[in-house]
Amino acid sequence: MVSKTASQLDCQQVLWLFGEDEHITEVGTMNIMMFWRNENGEEELVTAPLDDGVILPGVTRDSVLTLAREWKEFKVSERNVGMQEIRKALKEKRLYEMFGTGTACVVSPVGRILYKNVKKNGEIEDLVIPTMEHKPNVMQRIYDTITDIQHARIPREDWMRLVV
Repeated sequence: MVSKTASQLDCQQVLWLFGEDEHITEVGTMNIMMFWRNENGEEELVTAPLDDGVILPGVTRDSVLTLAREWKEFKVSERNVGMQEIRKALKEKRLYEMFGTGTACVVSPVGRILYKNVKKNGEIEDLVIPTMEHKPNVMQRIYDTITDIQHARIPREDWMRLVV
């Protein structure tokens, strides 16, 4: 039913929210990540935590977090983020990128969210995420790095196994 409603609204995926604070959890069957400037002024890559059992661990999710931590260029966090935080960050132009991560696609950009705001009598808000416009693009760098590792253009023996 939810997927049908999303399709009727010309949405390609469903952004799954959890709890009273509407924490973002997944987009479709992918883990969701955001790159933004948090309220402390730090650039941060953030995704939902694994500790509450809502999110399943994924190989691509782990790969993205590992690479981002190795780069040491911005904060990397696993914590809950609610829709009100996202709305506020967009209003303040602090949300740079949002994307899903998964085995089939590596990363997939989120360009907009049609959000049914229950605090405003179910009014639908069109939230535009500047994922593809943000430069330098963290999502694209992640994609390029992971696919370069997959095709052995970047050596990463600890991530690869020879199968004959």
